[in-house]
Amino acid sequence: DMHGNVYEWCYDWYAAYPEELVVNPTGPANGSRKVVRGGGWGSTATSCRSAHRRSVNPGLFGDIGFRVVIPTVTEQGLLK
Repeated sequence: DMHGNVYEWCYDWYAAYPEELVVNPTGPANGSRKVVRGGGWGSTATSCRSAHRRSVNPGLFGDIGFRVVIPTVTEQGLLK
């Protein structure tokens, strides 16, 4: 549920996207602001979509949550 309930904390530190084409960019190794996605209960309608991305101070709380993810193991034993 990334659409309008709470922003989702992301693991990535915030930085502008690279100019070249990349798949799943992770951002820099460290920084001062984290990435949040999805919009929160007080957001405008245009912010309540999974592609919406912004940066926040890691000490900020309010309409930000997180998603628990458990990786699955494939038949080859690889995490997916």
